[in-house]
Amino acid sequence: MRGRLAIGSLWTAGIRVFINLLGAANTLVLARLLTPSDFGLVAIATIVFTIVNAFTELSLASALIQHPDPKRKHFDTAWTLNVMRALIVAAILFCSAHVIAIVFGDKRLVLITYALAFTSLVTGMVNPKMVEFRRRLSFHQEMFVELANKLAGLIVAITIAVLFRTYWAIVFGLLAAQLTGTLLSYLLIPYLPRFSLIHWRNLFSFSSWLALSSGFNAINYRADQLIVGGVLGTSSLGQYTVGDNLASLPVRESTTPLSYVLFPAFSKAQDDKPRLRDMYYRAQRLLVAVALPVGVGFALVAEPLVHLVMGPEWSSAALVIQILSTIFALHAFSMPLTPLAMGVARTRMLFKRDVVNLLVRYPLIFAGLFSGGLLGLLLARCVSGLFGVMLDMYLARMLVQASLIRQVRNSARALTATLAMVLTVWGLESLGVDGSNLLEIACLVFAGAITYFGITAMLWLWSGRPAGPEQEAMEMFQFLQRRLQSRHVTADKPEHSNSV
Repeated sequence: MRGRLAIGSLWTAGIRVFINLLGAANTLVLARLLTPSDFGLVAIATIVFTIVNAFTELSLASALIQHPDPKRKHFDTAWTLNVMRALIVAAILFCSAHVIAIVFGDKRLVLITYALAFTSLVTGMVNPKMVEFRRRLSFHQEMFVELANKLAGLIVAITIAVLFRTYWAIVFGLLAAQLTGTLLSYLLIPYLPRFSLIHWRNLFSFSSWLALSSGFNAINYRADQLIVGGVLGTSSLGQYTVGDNLASLPVRESTTPLSYVLFPAFSKAQDDKPRLRDMYYRAQRLLVAVALPVGVGFALVAEPLVHLVMGPEWSSAALVIQILSTIFALHAFSMPLTPLAMGVARTRMLFKRDVVNLLVRYPLIFAGLFSGGLLGLLLARCVSGLFGVMLDMYLARMLVQASLIRQVRNSARALTATLAMVLTVWGLESLGVDGSNLLEIACLVFAGAITYFGITAMLWLWSGRPAGPEQEAMEMFQFLQRRLQSRHVTADKPEHSNSV
């Protein structure tokens, strides 16, 4: 399984690099062509869409992955339920469009909400058989679909933005991406789904708590944007949402290759608790080792990078990135918890966790926003984010007896190396390398990366080469080397045979 996970992780990592670049390019180019108010306006409708979508999320793909042997009727039932859900989401959005426009005082929100309702219908038609790739721990097909989605959305959005300079560029970019994904899902796995509800109880038994958890999670992490739009206006909302999205982008894209494959891996080992605990520790160590330098490093260069690439009018977005990118990096300590709980069918625990996070988060957010504005809100998110990380680590202890002290100690080298990286970058800035141009930003990034990897390697060797991300990287490299050698040997045999 480790070998298949290695291949799956590398496939997703390679394609994720391009997806990451496309997503960043899309946001940065649109930020140059459109205004913060344009982003804020579309954000209001998309936040409502996200929350409604999350509360009706059935997580049927996860239910099919967790099922030991799904048949055609299971896939047909999943497709039927997804279509019914898409119709409900579209109807809710259609009926609430005018209410949203009245609440936020902008009639343009009506047509934007209608367009997102149509997007929901397109998404609901996706091929349920796509989940077979993840069941077989084969991930590159879905990654290619996601890459095509991003590329289609980028081309459509930038084309419309260049020609018309309108917020509709963002909306039609989203729609183009969803249409591309749905069409490609049927091209990759030809399948004609049929209407069926035979196994709805079986699928719901797994996904019902995930739906509630998804809804509360969406409120946890998206409803604050509606509050910002209502209190501070669409321009501040645009700064906040763009900064939030950019802050999460490096950590999300660098850790997804591993976190994406954890759920099917945990599902296959769900009856072996010692093995699950070991897998959890190893996944956590690797995620932290990747996320910390990426997230903290991005925070260090956010201000000069945003000013240089997006322009001085996006200065508030730079502040958002500086604060939230570090918090997103620390979330790596809790990233394995969700796939672990899903893998052992403890989805009710995730729902309870999200309710607790909601009850802690929003009193802090309201207090921070009304007492300190945008900065107060960001500080409140720091406090609530750290609470969420500690809660997830405690829940992992409940599930697989993962010691809290060991969870932190396992990543001591990554924490130390990240601190050294921060001190290096600050030292260079004090000497005048302040990132005023792309060359200086590149120097800061290069110096930080060299410091992080150098300190990590030194601490690993000094500790006697213990198990950890460094060992995982070496083993993965050796595994891939053996795979390549075996393929060369196999390819040479027919040729040798013919010559004889």
